Amino acid sequence: MPHILIVEDEPSTSWALAEGLTEDGFTTDTFRSGEEAWAWLQSGRSDLVISSLRLPGMSGLELARKLRRGPHAQPVIIVTADGSPEVLRDLQKAGVSQCFPKPFPIDGLRRSVRQALATAERRRGRRTEPRSLSGTVERRTRVTGTTRQVARPRDAERRA
Repeated sequence: MPHILIVEDEPSTSWALAEGLTEDGFTTDTFRSGEEAWAWLQSGRSDLVISSLRLPGMSGLELARKLRRGPHAQPVIIVTADGSPEVLRDLQKAGVSQCFPKPFPIDGLRRSVRQALATAERRRGRRTEPRSLSGTVERRTRVTGTTRQVARPRDAERRA
């Protein structure tokens, strides 16, 4: 089952998130700051992060930027009382999957968690598609289940 990090400095919100997600079968770890979560990620692994925007020290936005690419890349969902257009734009640029206003509807958040995990899984699947010796990518189509070959330029292969 996927593992979720909860980064929230309000104990009641952190508890509610952990309880709701554990009921859905997810495993969770909770942290009170972005620095604590980032330090844990240096040796641990998670599949998704739910973070408050405003935290002591490293903000949820800064954490999301660190988790956008690289070995720790994973979806981030932000919960915040500050949903100004500027903040939402910055979160979108940082690659945040979803932003929920506080107080947030737990059912909506649960749906977003499942969607973000499914999207991340599909992306990981695309990165690990089998390649033939000719430099093409083999893809299985959903409708027919047949395999088709798609040519990729060499530069795109290096970035994938």
